[in-house]
Parts: sequence; structure tokens; C-alpha cells
Amino acid sequence: MRSIVIGGGVAGLAAAVQLAADGSTVLLVESKDILGGRVRMRDSSSWLLDPGLHLLRRKGPLNQLLRKLRAPRVLGPRWNHREMLAIDTDASQALTALATMSIGAEGVKRPEFVVPRGGWSSLVGRLIVAANQLDVMFDVGSHVEALALGPDGRLASVRVAGNDIECDEVVLAAPPSESTRLLESAGLDASELRRCTAQRAAALDIALEGRPMRPYTGLFDANRGIIAIDATAEDRIPEGADPSACTILHAVNLAGDGPEALQGIKEFLDSRCSGWRDMAAARRSTNSIMLHPCSRSERVDGSTFIDSGIAMAGCHVISEYHLSDAAVDTGRNAAKSLKLHR
Repeated sequence: MRSIVIGGGVAGLAAAVQLAADGSTVLLVESKDILGGRVRMRDSSSWLLDPGLHLLRRKGPLNQLLRKLRAPRVLGPRWNHREMLAIDTDASQALTALATMSIGAEGVKRPEFVVPRGGWSSLVGRLIVAANQLDVMFDVGSHVEALALGPDGRLASVRVAGNDIECDEVVLAAPPSESTRLLESAGLDASELRRCTAQRAAALDIALEGRPMRPYTGLFDANRGIIAIDATAEDRIPEGADPSACTILHAVNLAGDGPEALQGIKEFLDSRCSGWRDMAAARRSTNSIMLHPCSRSERVDGSTFIDSGIAMAGCHVISEYHLSDAAVDTGRNAAKSLKLHR
């Protein structure tokens, strides 16, 4: 089978690996000039600051896939959730907010977290290595213009940078707006995807020469909607530095985005992590970062267009999981659904 995956984030990489493992010839197309989607690493001098607050669930689909691929050990130190301070709520709700990056979500069973070795880019790198080993081909930096169906209503080709590439099936692992455009280019009804409304937040990532959050590993203020964690690990701080004297702090305002939301994070840290401003060795802040491409109720069925040889993957697709685990889960499920409908 000739398979094309559109989107080079975690969902697309997971789909490509699964398709190739099932015997397909796979081409992955990514419009940006680098793979990894929203979990690409951004470092700051000798400090490693991952983009945003996101821990790896120890028993989630992403880690299970890495284990299946026999990837080198990626689990770093276990994050001590028992030392997270819940403010105006209970510990269960605080951990649910951390696991889902949302307020008011349904409880998550026994969330156990670890800090990934080498940051999130190391996890993406392992997926890319696995894809290479399975002979997945990559076309990075190319724009996907349209999908074309044959007389039988099944996918016939994908137009990439002016070239029509014949194929048998495609996984749309792109954001809802991009997937909508491509589906409509083939004359398909993408109205459900049009309902997706991105959920955004303000975020602050800081490298601190000190431990102002002690004795806690995390903070969650239910009234303010602000969550902050200490993600310190030896591979995230300067060589020779003492992990017990440094902090890699990630904070997100789940209540919303904008300058006021970012200022709210800083004021919250002023009240709970006294002196943090004077300890900052590196920082990165953003008024608006996308947490989720849609609300949980707006998620769509990834198999809606399966009879046309088209499957969808990503955090906007229905899954019992959240964040990167949802991306992996839907990516692999998209590949498996296509296999069943060949």
C-alpha cells in the first residue's frame, strides 16, 4: 500500500511508524522545515527549557510506543506528585489538571509522571529514528495543496508542491483548519472540524539559580487556574551545576491567554515562590500558546472518512487520552483503521 501522512508532529510520526510496520510504503509530508510539531525543544544557553509544561505519563501510549520500538531509555526521574500543593481544591483535581492541562476535566486514573531525558525533543528524535529504520520517506518544508478522489470515491492522489502523488490512503495528522481545507478540496464535508476552537493559555518557562518552590514539586491554584511545576533534572541544567540548587520551572495559566494572564502567572509566583525574579538565569514567556486544538466535546471521529481511504489523527480526534498520549493513540489508531478498511 502507498500511504501518505500529512503532518510531522507526534501524531503523524506515530501514524507513519505504525503504517510502515504494517508493510506500507510511507511518505510523511511536513509543511514546516522541522519535524516535531509543538513539542520541539528550545534551549536557552546551557539550560534546557522545553516549550511549556508537559510531563510524560509513565504508562501512557507515548511511553508504551517507545518501549515497543525498543528505544533507548527515555524515562528520567519520576516526578513526585505527592509533593504537589493543591490550593482551593484537592490533590486529585490538581493532578487531573496537570495530566489534562485543563480545568474541570474528568478524573485521570493514577497519573504517574516522569521528566523525559533530554527533553521532549529526545522523544521526537526517537520516533524519527524508528521511522527511518522502517524506511519512511520524509518531505519536509513542502505544502500539501489538495486531495483528489477517484471515480470510486476513494483517495487517488495528493498534490504536494504542485506534484500529484498517487497513493492509496492518507492520514491527516494536521491541525483542524488544515485538515478542513484538505478535506474540502476533495469535496468532503468537514463541518465538524470547523467547529473546533483552539484553547490557548499564557505560559512562563524559567531557569532559576535557587529553589523557591521548596518544599513542593508543583502548585495548582484552582481559583486562579494557574499551575506550575518543578521539572528539574541533571540533563536540563548547566554541566557541573547542583540539581538541588537549581529549578526548571514551568507555569501555565489554564484560565486563558493574553498579557493579563501572563501577568497573573508572575503575581502568583510572587506570592508562592518568593524571590524567583532575582534567581532567573534564563526565561521564556508567551502571552498565548495553544494548549488544545479544540475542547474535549469538539473532538471528531478519526474514521469519519475511512471509506474514502482517509483517516485523521491528533489531539482534536476522539481518544480517552490527552496531550501527547492522545496524539500517539490517534496516530496509531488511524493507521490501524486504514489497514482494516483496505
